[in-house]
Amino acid sequence: MRLTLFADGASRGNPGPASYGAVVVSESGQILAELGEQLGVRTNNYAEYQAVIAGLRHIQDNFPGAEVAVRMDSKLVIEQLSGRWQIKHPELRELASEAFRVIRALKVDLQWIPREENHLADAAANRALDEGDFGNSQELKLSAIQPKSIRAPRQSEEPTVLVVIRHGHTAHTEANLISGSDGSDPSLSEAGFAEAEAASVASERLLKRFGLPPITSVYHSPMLRTTQTASALANRVGVELKPDARLREIGFGEWEGRSMAEMEISQAHEISSWRGSMATKPPGGESVSDLESRVIPVMQEAIRNHAGESVAIVAHMMPSRAIARRLMGASDSMSWTMQFQPASISIFRCFGENLVEVFTLNSCEHLPAN
Repeated sequence: MRLTLFADGASRGNPGPASYGAVVVSESGQILAELGEQLGVRTNNYAEYQAVIAGLRHIQDNFPGAEVAVRMDSKLVIEQLSGRWQIKHPELRELASEAFRVIRALKVDLQWIPREENHLADAAANRALDEGDFGNSQELKLSAIQPKSIRAPRQSEEPTVLVVIRHGHTAHTEANLISGSDGSDPSLSEAGFAEAEAASVASERLLKRFGLPPITSVYHSPMLRTTQTASALANRVGVELKPDARLREIGFGEWEGRSMAEMEISQAHEISSWRGSMATKPPGGESVSDLESRVIPVMQEAIRNHAGESVAIVAHMMPSRAIARRLMGASDSMSWTMQFQPASISIFRCFGENLVEVFTLNSCEHLPAN
């Protein structure tokens, strides 16, 4: 069976309200399927990639073994999928990877056509933008970006990438003093400022290496050390800071500013009872459960509000542990065993909270060896 797939995207503003349209036509000219979906605020190139992915998926599921002539008026998408043009934009690289996954399962011929010859797909894209999604619901349930592992279940939600960064060194971390949110608010040390700059460079490099989209938002604890670390990143990627008090470090109460080595001798029983417990609090401080009850909602809001984007969360040791534990579905003990070095980077791709891919955890390759 030979089929023709006409695919097109629409974006009013570029970026602006966007949609795709895909129309499958038989050799005789019969329209076999029309698909359209609204995409939120996106670029035209993003919408065009979504169109070809949705159309090819429909053909793969409903006409296995078909020969497919893909026709689009987007020279960029046709040339990139044909391998003649490089794909430099990280988000488009990820979409192209998903398109290639489907193309490999079919016999596909890619060809550019003038806009006037792509009127069926153009009309479908504009119909979706004006009237809402339409077509076979089976085709509308999968996100354009899918997990990298073929063993992972297919996903319906567009993923959000979380880049979790711990602040750089302060005089307190260098002296191994307990430093939470109830005591003084130390600045980064000279080494800490250098680490913050290194982490900002490394974050961009890692996202490019993994083919993930660039950072569009930087959330951070409003404490001084995290604000300074977040500022280095925000200045580099050109976005505004978004402080959120829920990301502050755990409150250590009366233990603030004390030496952990000294505490393990003078208050060995209290320290032993605290470690490993989700409910035990330092005198006047917070429990790990208290911390998680405020940190996890920030993480969930970032995932929900930034689908298709990469978001940085610049925080502290205990919030970093809380986020990683939740995303990895780990036991309570992981709140005490995972280590996050100052200025370390962890990257997660979250399809909602249903499936999370861990790209790197506590990455320190950008930091000088101790």
